[in-house]
Amino acid sequence: MNFFLSYLAIAEIYALASMSTNLLVGVTGIFSVSQGAIFGIGAYTVGILTLNDWASFPVAMAAALILCALTNLAVALPALRIAGDYFVVTSFGIQIAATAVFMNLTDITGGASGLAGVPPPNVFGRDLDEPGAFILLSSIVLAAAALFFWLVLRSPFGRLINAIREDELAVTAAGKSVLAAKVGVSALSGMFVGLAGGLYAGFLSFIDPGSFDIDASILLLTMIVVGGARTLAGSLIGPALLTALPQVLSVLPIPSDAAGPLRQILYGLMLIAFMLFRPQGIAGRRL
Repeated sequence: MNFFLSYLAIAEIYALASMSTNLLVGVTGIFSVSQGAIFGIGAYTVGILTLNDWASFPVAMAAALILCALTNLAVALPALRIAGDYFVVTSFGIQIAATAVFMNLTDITGGASGLAGVPPPNVFGRDLDEPGAFILLSSIVLAAAALFFWLVLRSPFGRLINAIREDELAVTAAGKSVLAAKVGVSALSGMFVGLAGGLYAGFLSFIDPGSFDIDASILLLTMIVVGGARTLAGSLIGPALLTALPQVLSVLPIPSDAAGPLRQILYGLMLIAFMLFRPQGIAGRRL
């Protein structure tokens, strides 16, 4: 039972991060490969603040949301003036730089060894150190975030960012500020993935740079490609399927040192297959 609850908690955390990526890539059309880095900033913020008793879990989570939103804003303001492939290269550089920071600020982040012993979330004086207790928190957070995501997509702002993806020049001609909308959705995306990062640190009690490298960003992109871009259902289905894959591989007669590379190969094959045969994903709108 604990195994299933642990899987469910991780799937819900990645669903939050997937919503963040879906807002940027799926809804707005901003192709970013730096979401793994922002995910890591959220996790390290909560991990460092709670591990050193500098802040309670709710305060640390609030700090993670603000810091991730501000980081995405700082990146977006100069980078969103660059179009197309140049923005992809810029976001890739941000991802590499963040990984280097996580690796080399050993006094703060623990370097390659990571941070161990991050305390579990403490809500209303109770430590949520069991999967059953944590899943209640993650389910409530996911439900609230999913409702907010759904409302955003159906709001005037949601229609605006959808229009930007379809025809940016037409939106500009209509007198709307494309840059302001992109900056706004970048901040919102940062808050979603910061929320996911904070929960990730609190649930696993251990974080390291390898969890937030370029592979993490590609995994989040794969989740929305498989689940379906521009839909709430796609942001839930993709993480549910792809977080189950490592669990399936763990019960197969595969050497442990081969499981990681095999998982990456399968992720890549799934990404190629869906792009070729069903680019809208399982629950996505037809492109």
